[in-house]
Amino acid sequence: MRRKTVTIRSVAQRAQVSVSTVSQILNGNSHYVSADKRERVLQAAEELQYRPSAIARSMVNQRTATVGMVFTSVVDHLFIHAIRSVQTVLRPEGYTIFLADTPDIESEIQAITALQDRQVDGFIFVSMTSVSESAHLLRLKEACVPFVTINRPLAQGCDFNQIHWNDWEAGYLATKHLLSLGHRSIGTISGPLQGLPRWQSAFDRHQGWQQALAEQGISALPDWSFDGNYTCQGGYEATMRLLKQAGTKSKLPTALFIANDEMALGTLRALHYAGIRVPQEVALVNVGDTRFTTHMAPALTSLAHPVAEAGKIAAHLLLEQFAASDPLPAQNIMLSFDLRIRESCGSNPEPSGPFF
Repeated sequence: MRRKTVTIRSVAQRAQVSVSTVSQILNGNSHYVSADKRERVLQAAEELQYRPSAIARSMVNQRTATVGMVFTSVVDHLFIHAIRSVQTVLRPEGYTIFLADTPDIESEIQAITALQDRQVDGFIFVSMTSVSESAHLLRLKEACVPFVTINRPLAQGCDFNQIHWNDWEAGYLATKHLLSLGHRSIGTISGPLQGLPRWQSAFDRHQGWQQALAEQGISALPDWSFDGNYTCQGGYEATMRLLKQAGTKSKLPTALFIANDEMALGTLRALHYAGIRVPQEVALVNVGDTRFTTHMAPALTSLAHPVAEAGKIAAHLLLEQFAASDPLPAQNIMLSFDLRIRESCGSNPEPSGPFF
């Protein structure tokens, strides 16, 4: 049999108080209510298993305690860290997250409309490709809807809360580390540099690699750069093309900068099949530092991605906007990658053996 709906009026009748008194107590505004009434209301609510209607609360508070997180792709493993870090900040404050997967501008606009129909209090937009259109975001700002963008290239003059990570610096620092170890022939397995969608991170990391070499008077030869399309298979195929082009071990670069960790897996596989030892014959540094990088053989030296930090900052920025009575100045924050030195670059020795 269907359970009878319990309303605030049901609680008031059980506790023998007015509806307004119940509302004050359950909303934490019970300063002028006697301890006896407060105890009766709380006991009645517990006995009746009363749960306040989220819709009713939102009509009173003008808040639903919900946030929309809009991604260009929710299947990317990096975004799991973003979701968890946002939840770490928002959940203790009573907020729930709605997720939307929007691979293009049209679907993003549709997701915004759908989430606004559910009266979310604000948005966090997380991008991986170069999404530059911002007219719909301007409309959100004009409507005083709080939001934060993460890793989203925007036109100059867009006065939004923005968080970016320094992809150029990641390519630069990875290459500088290999140069510090004495390498002078340093190739790269890059992200997608051609076609659509356009990946700004691939261009920026590639330029960082070029700049680090140029500062040492080393030309970044086209023969040292192969597009791995940010996938395991792409990294494998790009490395196989590099091996085929070199012809012999002596003509291979002595080190490789790999622009993400998925491609690094493909590169390790290709080098293993070719009988090339890492790091003894080819040293590797990659971007990403996901959980499996420490468990590879050899463990990968990586530039750790600041996506989790970006999620926490975005959540805090939203909470600040929710609490403010007037619009706050927009912030533009740039986050750096952190170099984690392990075995694949050759500067951190592998465990000694044999063990048996």
